[in-house]
Amino acid sequence: MPYYSGDLIEEVISQNDIVEVISEYVNLKKSGRNYMGLCPFHREKTPSFCVSMDKQIFKCFGCSEGGNVISFIMKVENIDFWEAVEMLAERANIDTSRYEVASSYNNKSAQESKDIKDTLFKLNKDVAVFYRNNLMELLKEDNNDVKSYIMQRKLDMKTITKFGIGYATGKEPLYDYLLRLGYTKEEMLQSGIILQSSNGKYYDRFYSRIIFPIFDIRDRVLAFGGRAFSAKVLDKTIPKYVNSPENDIYHKGKTLYLMNFAKREKLDNIIIVEGYMDAIALQKFGFSNAVASLGTALTENQARLIKKYTDNVIIGYDQDEAGQGATMRGLDILASHGLKVKVLKLDRDDVKDPDEYLNKYGAERLKKCIDNAISLVEFKVSILEKHLDLNDFDSKVKFLTGVANILSKIDNNIERELYIDKISQKYGMSPGPILKEVEKGLKKNSSDDVVIDMQSLGKKMQLITNVRKRQEQYIIALLLSKKKNVQDKIIENIKSSDIENEDVRKIYDFILSLRDNYDINKIDILSKIHDEDMIKEITDIMYIDISGYEEKLLQDVLKNKKKEKLIIRRDEILKRLGEDVTKDESDILKLELNQIIIELSKLK
Repeated sequence: MPYYSGDLIEEVISQNDIVEVISEYVNLKKSGRNYMGLCPFHREKTPSFCVSMDKQIFKCFGCSEGGNVISFIMKVENIDFWEAVEMLAERANIDTSRYEVASSYNNKSAQESKDIKDTLFKLNKDVAVFYRNNLMELLKEDNNDVKSYIMQRKLDMKTITKFGIGYATGKEPLYDYLLRLGYTKEEMLQSGIILQSSNGKYYDRFYSRIIFPIFDIRDRVLAFGGRAFSAKVLDKTIPKYVNSPENDIYHKGKTLYLMNFAKREKLDNIIIVEGYMDAIALQKFGFSNAVASLGTALTENQARLIKKYTDNVIIGYDQDEAGQGATMRGLDILASHGLKVKVLKLDRDDVKDPDEYLNKYGAERLKKCIDNAISLVEFKVSILEKHLDLNDFDSKVKFLTGVANILSKIDNNIERELYIDKISQKYGMSPGPILKEVEKGLKKNSSDDVVIDMQSLGKKMQLITNVRKRQEQYIIALLLSKKKNVQDKIIENIKSSDIENEDVRKIYDFILSLRDNYDINKIDILSKIHDEDMIKEITDIMYIDISGYEEKLLQDVLKNKKKEKLIIRRDEILKRLGEDVTKDESDILKLELNQIIIELSKLK
């Protein structure tokens, strides 16, 4: 497996402008010399996420995340350092083979982590080929249960090949196959595909199931889903679906099934459905923007992944109660990330999901349903109405109060007014009372926002109020100033032990250690750091703008440090003089104290 020289890191950073990269995930707006947007790593209503084109760094002043372009990709894609480097290299069309070296990482744990992930990706690929070949062989036969099921689900050869659909035969064939390929038992167990029984035998987790490989956005096989099709499913003696467990490469809540195919298209929107077959059916019928959530509860990470490719989402979960409940849970998560959400309502009650609808009524009719998808507000109102009897007076009051609460969450005034008019007409009442209830909700939301803003402000002010730490952060800022005379004076006059704050001292020591091998004015400091807390700390410091004030700041820093040392020594002398000391020692201490007082008066 390849290992890379540090030159690749520098090339990746230089060829991937941080504003362009982050703009693929976050809607940024220019603000002075920087760019601002809503942080992708925590929920917020007021932008506190700042990107500096000049310094090629980002910083969120709400949650303290920060770093360079590699740090951002690591965090937003949930991948390790070298995976982020490879991803950015691919984005910039950099030939990584030119940077391959024979030696391994200096960091042993990083190497071990990469080794594990590389092995899992390779094993999964081999397993996917094994399952696919099994299915191909069975489809050549005249008749068998697997072939009958494939025909029943109308899966043609083109679809099977495109999505890598396969079949897991008995319990042991896969284990024997992987042994022949040279995989160890430990590696098989780590993948979660092979399990060990209580009697010590190894077997295939997915045996006797149709297999759906799950890919990441780079087309690598992350995991598998297996669907049973025997009669035992009907009487619930075995579960319908079995899925890979999470491991070093697979995190269910950060993946969307078939996103690797959907992202290749120029997307106006993404349709999210529940199951593998729903997504496959939609893709087969030409809806190339269809993906499936792996489990019905949408997550923050999935919302961020979608936001990278489109601002518009249509949720097409099953029409049953479970599906509608899952839709409700996912709506607000998607909306909180700035996505415009609509809900697919099928116009027939005799089908429960898009797959069944397509096979019964065709793609053209489904497209009309998609075009007529209802808004987030309309869906919430319909669910509210569904569970109340509007012929009952108390229920109608409860319904309209609930509607007002929903409308008060809309930020756009025009949109809110239009909904008030539409709902008042539909349910036969004056818009006035609804508007008054909405205004109550708006006042409550406004007071909540003040609390949120104050909390955010408190975090922003934390650094400013900690004067001692800020003074020591200036030392690091001067070291990073690229002015050699300033850097030399800092190193000459300030020792590591002079820095009280542990986080700042750690950075100071790290930068000094880099000087043994690098010119710190010619490297990207952040690319040399793998400690997440240190990255956040140094990013804070890099946002301190000292340009044009370096010499003055240097004088202030050196003066303050000198003053601190004199005060510490003064207090030590005063304490000693209060103790039992000889006359000679007392005279010497008093002379030193007098000199310190004179020095301190000069520094005021």
